[in-house]
Amino acid sequence: MRSLISSPVPSVRAAAVLAVALVISSTATVDAKRPPKPSPSVSATVEVAPSGTMDPNSESVLVDVTAMCPEGWTWAYGRLYVLQADRGGAGTFSVPCTGASQVAHVTVVNGNRFQLGNWTANAYVGIERNGQQVTVTSTRTIRLEPGVTARVADQGQLTGTSGGGVRIAVAVACPHGATGQESYVTVSQDGTALGRAFFMPTCDGQTRSLVLSITASQGSFHTGSGVGDAFVTVTWEGEAFFGVDDRAIALLESSTGDTAPPTTPAGLSAMLFGSGDGETQLTWRGSTDNATPTAQLVYEVYLNGQFDQAVGGGYTQAILYVEINALNTIEVVAVDGAGNRSPPASATVDTRQ
Repeated sequence: MRSLISSPVPSVRAAAVLAVALVISSTATVDAKRPPKPSPSVSATVEVAPSGTMDPNSESVLVDVTAMCPEGWTWAYGRLYVLQADRGGAGTFSVPCTGASQVAHVTVVNGNRFQLGNWTANAYVGIERNGQQVTVTSTRTIRLEPGVTARVADQGQLTGTSGGGVRIAVAVACPHGATGQESYVTVSQDGTALGRAFFMPTCDGQTRSLVLSITASQGSFHTGSGVGDAFVTVTWEGEAFFGVDDRAIALLESSTGDTAPPTTPAGLSAMLFGSGDGETQLTWRGSTDNATPTAQLVYEVYLNGQFDQAVGGGYTQAILYVEINALNTIEVVAVDGAGNRSPPASATVDTRQ
């Protein structure tokens, strides 16, 4: 009797096991077809400022980029491209991954030269963590505006014997397309002596140095320390843009009665770039003078007998554009504070085929 009653049990157990197996198999099939859970979203951002500043030489622009990457992630790269038609330039940047927005000042370099106006800016940011990489991009139209630079020479020279005036050089640059407006340099001393001279900057992308004669409008100058302030103004598309400089200067003794010229600039070298537009770099060694310090001398550059530019502020190099298919003659003359001129240094650049 026991055997007849217990005989069906194995079949029931087998059926139960089979049912469980079917459920497991069915669940496995469903799991295999279910898409994986998405990775947690990463909140990284990048935004380009609506405008940038173009250097006077047009070879680079400065653009602000605001970026943020989450704490715990690693910054992989940041790239900014400023493009227009078939030309443009690129720059790199980075910010710490703190979860807070950071501003990066990006210098974008373009060997083909930028122009004032609207350009397209593309920013790319890459971050990574534990093998996971995330890329964030941003594109917008930005306006390239003129940058203006000014630098007052570190030394000035008294004029006359009573301290009634000062001669001092200022180097100024602004880009093609901008228009120079009335600008000025002020020299002050001891809070009592003050004088100002006005000039009009030339916006051609070159750094141009001017030697200004400043008459004291109050008090009188003397040898010793003073302050030189430059304020340069240009306009473009109805807006004004400025370049400023403010520095301590030394006022040296008067050059009254000085008739001796400076020495000829030595080691004049002219190197023609391969760009095909005649761009040439000049370098030379500073001249010396009996009264005017070397840093205060002004150098006049002539191309094929015609005045090209003046260089001051202690600089002994320049960029000019020689004629194509011609034998070019370049001369550099040093001029001291009393107006005495050195014999010229000469070099030739042959662009004939």
